[in-house]
Amino acid sequence: MSPDSPRPPALRRFALGLWFLGLGVLGLLRYGMKAARDADIASDSVAWLWLAGSVAVCVIGIIDIARVHKHSRDHPDN
Repeated sequence: MSPDSPRPPALRRFALGLWFLGLGVLGLLRYGMKAARDADIASDSVAWLWLAGSVAVCVIGIIDIARVHKHSRDHPDN
């Protein structure tokens, strides 16, 4: 990218991280819906795997957004 060209918008720079974060939030919503529907969520191993996977995907999205933000702050011309 040349120095005189404008920076891409934040949505484009953070697209992958936002995508992962959105998938994780949808998974957390799915877990919450199952927890609200079923009274015995503590013994449901599938629900716990869904929760763990959703949290992991959210963390990956947050890490990616933080990495891109740090890179764009350290290198303002990119």
